[in-house]
Amino acid sequence: MSQPRGPEQAEFSSPREARARATAEKAYLKAQRPWYKKKRFVLPLAFVVLIVLIAALNGGGGSGSSASSGGTSPAEQDSAGPPAFPGATENDVVAQAGEAVNADGLTVTTTPLKPGDSTLGKTLCTTVTYNNGTDEPATFNGGFDWKMQDPNGTILMTGLSGSRNMLSAGQIAPGGKATGDVCFDAPQGSPSGQYVVLLDPSFRFTSDRIAWLNER
Repeated sequence: MSQPRGPEQAEFSSPREARARATAEKAYLKAQRPWYKKKRFVLPLAFVVLIVLIAALNGGGGSGSSASSGGTSPAEQDSAGPPAFPGATENDVVAQAGEAVNADGLTVTTTPLKPGDSTLGKTLCTTVTYNNGTDEPATFNGGFDWKMQDPNGTILMTGLSGSRNMLSAGQIAPGGKATGDVCFDAPQGSPSGQYVVLLDPSFRFTSDRIAWLNER
């Protein structure tokens, strides 16, 4: 008399049963894999590791300031002292009037503020110069990129009068230069104190504002 066969020796009455058995065995083996080999654990873990690496790389870059040569960030100043000007942030690059600041290869200079033409009212003007040291065209806009903060903390946009050589808008070719006046309406009473000329481009060539301090 023949001996009965065990489960491992069982024959299947149809190909469908064989496929079902194979599928069940595959599912069983997959379920027995260690947790760290399963996709539902590996993929989220890899994502978390990637986020940590990105955060570490960004954190190691400091303030991310791309402006230098003649300007300092308030974060570089004595943390116990007052800010360079009211409203200054740690990302602002601060320079004295007349100093050149290099922003990603574009060197920008502003002269000290001085009274401009007063035919339509008192104005304060600064002469702005751009030197493009990059290998790409640089965009500038004399009407929207510039602001002035007066001693009262009021931030003014550029005016429409004050000089016959107003800075326009356009692009500077690699190695090229652009210069012109940027003027603002003088605050009422022309108070003495700190005036800040701010370069805050609409289309940024740097992630930071640049501030030139003027004492009047």
